[in-house]
Amino acid sequence: MVIPYFKQVCLALLTVLLSFSVNAEIFKWVDENGQTHYSQTPPESGVAETIDVPPPPPIASETDENEIETLIEQQQAAEKAEQEAQETAEQEAEREAQLATNCQVATDNLRGYQNNPGRRVIDEEGNATRPSEEERQQKIQDLQDKIDLYCQ
Repeated sequence: MVIPYFKQVCLALLTVLLSFSVNAEIFKWVDENGQTHYSQTPPESGVAETIDVPPPPPIASETDENEIETLIEQQQAAEKAEQEAQETAEQEAEREAQLATNCQVATDNLRGYQNNPGRRVIDEEGNATRPSEEERQQKIQDLQDKIDLYCQ
């Protein structure tokens, strides 16, 4: 049975193991001018202090991983809330635009009924008829109600 990516896994493991064995010494010395120097090689005079380099910080523990997961979840929740707020704002803008259109149509229709008492109306069968004055007044009242609803 062949393990996929076996060579890459071995190479990565070898690199990690070798990195633990690398331990460079750091030397500190003061020259004749009073300057402090730091180097990986000792000075020619040989008089230098060896500085212990602290080990690197440990790999993230479970608490760190949990904290990172919590931060990621918070960020995702914030992004989701922002997206929902944007969608809500877009829906509200569409609703406002539709209300403005409905308001304009209702206002235009009301003007037409008020300014033209002899207006003809085409029914569902395609016949043109003139509404009675009662029907006209009822239509005017309906349009006024729509204006009150849409034009705020």
